[in-house]
Amino acid sequence: MSVLPAPCISLNTAAVLSGRSVRTWQRRIEEGLVPRLGDERGRALVAWDAVRPALALRLDEAEVELLVRADQGDARAQAEVGALFALAALRDAKAAAPSNLGGGSAMPALHFLTRAAEQGEADAMHWLGLLHAAGLGESGDGDALALMWVARAAAHGHAIAARQLAGLLPAAAAV
Repeated sequence: MSVLPAPCISLNTAAVLSGRSVRTWQRRIEEGLVPRLGDERGRALVAWDAVRPALALRLDEAEVELLVRADQGDARAQAEVGALFALAALRDAKAAAPSNLGGGSAMPALHFLTRAAEQGEADAMHWLGLLHAAGLGESGDGDALALMWVARAAAHGHAIAARQLAGLLPAAAAV
């Protein structure tokens, strides 16, 4: 393994962002197309510059730093990165022009938002609700999942989700 250039992300995150499989990234490393990198724990990493061209969304330096923190498991960073990709996915869906780069924006949004929601991030839960309501979720039952995520966000104290839920369920407004 060589010395780490900054910034680096995991193979899994490279796969999610690019729409290429982990195995494809491993093969590119084996073929010398991407530098072989690793951290002190022996995990394989990919230099950000190798992933950037395949990304559906252009990130500035601060957003890349946020992405690295999200890749390392920071729930708040995961929610923020997921929101960046969710906004792009919703914009593309509204324009009926999904990105043809990499994995698009919906897949990374769902990935990071789900990880953040699993750690109790109410904003991430709300964004997941919005994505499912727009038909950008992974399941065929988007309406039920949208309602579930908005309700979870409300239960975790998300003010906007609570108001949306109250609008759907008048009895909830009395609470």
